[in-house]
Amino acid sequence: MAQLNQTLLHKVAKRLGKTPQYIREQVARRASREAVASPVALVMWARDLGIGVASALDKLEPLAQQQLSVPRVVPARRAPRSAGRPGRGETGHTGRQGRPSARRSAGGRAIFISHAAEDRALAGALAELLRSALTLEAREILCTSVEGYRLAGGSNTDRALRREILGAKTLVGIVTPASGRSAYVQAELGGRWVTDKHMIPVTARGVRPGDVRGPAGGLNALDLRSRASVHQLVGDVGTVLGKQSEPAHVFQDKVDGVVREAKSRGRRRR
Repeated sequence: MAQLNQTLLHKVAKRLGKTPQYIREQVARRASREAVASPVALVMWARDLGIGVASALDKLEPLAQQQLSVPRVVPARRAPRSAGRPGRGETGHTGRQGRPSARRSAGGRAIFISHAAEDRALAGALAELLRSALTLEAREILCTSVEGYRLAGGSNTDRALRREILGAKTLVGIVTPASGRSAYVQAELGGRWVTDKHMIPVTARGVRPGDVRGPAGGLNALDLRSRASVHQLVGDVGTVLGKQSEPAHVFQDKVDGVVREAKSRGRRRR
């Protein structure tokens, strides 16, 4: 078995109330099931438990980090159906009474990137990364201050944002000093938190994951200054969307662009 991160191993053991030896055995089984290296399986397990993994990620070999960018796609369960004709309200597109097809959501977007206007360059780099890595169309990503990902012309901004907050499959919230001063970002993160739908806080420009407060404070945040964390973000978003990412080398330049922007101070809004 490859060398496991001992600190992370003991954190998982403590969280589950098990011995480190038990965790080692289970990691080996998970690694075989997921077809990944044992250190990667341990990181996957830890983040599923809500344990911070940033330091362990940075210590992984590059090939192991790339394994984390490959999403784990879990087949959706089929709702039980009674024999005979479909129930009232069902159609070939809905599958359940009163619910839209899984291909559509209230907002019609895959990803909503919440960000402050001062962080538009970072948000744009992140949108380009996710679009490239997960082969998405521009219309599937909402990033309101970035060309190509804005709301439609003539939209009622507040109403459209409320719809997108409710309907997007995932919301990626960029947490920086600027976002802490943005009423819109705070409203977007708070609104998404209330829905209990998937949301990933990501930190940059001097803010660290442990600094996140407010509605997103209880979620495991990823540091965009770390290439390993950016690769994990691609994998995590891919899992939510049920999409396989491109090989890591295809979008590595965009990963570098996100890291570069995350380490910069950004530009002040004019």
